[in-house]
Amino acid sequence: MRNVFDQYTKPENQLTHALICTLDADRSLLRPFLKWTGCRDIPSPKHLFVTEQQIPGKPVSGDDEEGKGIPDGCVYSENSWALLIESKVDSPVSVDQIRRHIATAKRHEFDQPYVLLLSVDEPPKHLPAGTTHRAWRGVYAWFRRHANVSPWARTLTEYMEIFESRRIAEDYSIRGTITMFDGLRFSSENPYTYREGKRLIRLLGDELQQRKDLRALGVDRNGQRRGAITGRSGSGVWDMMPLQVARNAKNFTDYPHLTMAIRNENTAAATTIPNGVRNGFRTKLKGVGESGFIESLTTVEKRLRPILNKSLGSKAMVYALQRHYQSQRSAGIKGALLQADLRTIIPGSSDGVKYQPQWAEAIYQVLINKRSNIQLGIEVTFSYECPMIQSPKAADLFAASFIAMKPMIDFVLD
Repeated sequence: MRNVFDQYTKPENQLTHALICTLDADRSLLRPFLKWTGCRDIPSPKHLFVTEQQIPGKPVSGDDEEGKGIPDGCVYSENSWALLIESKVDSPVSVDQIRRHIATAKRHEFDQPYVLLLSVDEPPKHLPAGTTHRAWRGVYAWFRRHANVSPWARTLTEYMEIFESRRIAEDYSIRGTITMFDGLRFSSENPYTYREGKRLIRLLGDELQQRKDLRALGVDRNGQRRGAITGRSGSGVWDMMPLQVARNAKNFTDYPHLTMAIRNENTAAATTIPNGVRNGFRTKLKGVGESGFIESLTTVEKRLRPILNKSLGSKAMVYALQRHYQSQRSAGIKGALLQADLRTIIPGSSDGVKYQPQWAEAIYQVLINKRSNIQLGIEVTFSYECPMIQSPKAADLFAASFIAMKPMIDFVLD
């Protein structure tokens, strides 16, 4: 069924139409929203007109050529108070265009109009007087805060999520984001979908890559993540964050990296050590021996315990994976997988997991005697039943997991 907001073809017009419909339908949101955008001396909402693709009283079609130079939206009163809305998604911001909107409004006796610039890009440094910039993801966050009391706010944010999913399905490398990471809300009532996974993995990566607590870990905040996530279906989707040490590397597999995965059954934060990692990793493993390898894993296990205690259904695993690829864009074909709960290296039982260090010892033997491509990883899996995973705090769990795995990264890079 077509969404009630799908009335235009251009992305800017689609989002503006959704915003205008919401503000017009739920007038309890109108004044708070206008205050949030920086407007002052706001008339009573019952005296305000909320329109789109027109200057007051002069309607034009938003998708036609005659719409050039017309603001995407407008809130105004008959006493010459007005807010002009200019929306940008794919196209860049134009200061000259904003000036033309202001000049047009003044010709229609709106002498001091406010202007709201909505975009995914950073705004120009010098905007015309009376102009306020808000990112579309900020609009999403504002209406999310009102979604519990306003069905229209909830419908708008759901539409923005669908809108972004569609755009990412068409081209993963679109510029900017429309929404914000708000948790992984999959459940039996809202099952995982590949398209929603692609949207959320992008938002989660954006959130994590800019965190200050991950800079000490060496995360490159400007490093390139996966250039494209292709396909229209699948049981999972993943992305990675490079470290600063890999900034000039030819291939991201030359160094360890942090991996995020969103899958049908769970979500995961992992430290990945590729087969072709530099710095003589296998030589180091032979040097420390089996006991040194298990000691490193034990350190990581202890650091991860507080995180696992916070998250219902979570667990930490170490694995060795053998796989090959038929082409650069094909999914990996798994040859073998050996994995173990990190608690198996700890004497005594914990939550039913018994001491069995031979699993980790077997992984060590595979690594130092490998004759094929073997990837090592430490992975923390989280259940969608965990309340924290269902909330924005999911990003905190991912960040804390990466930080807890730092000793293994240090060992590889030392």
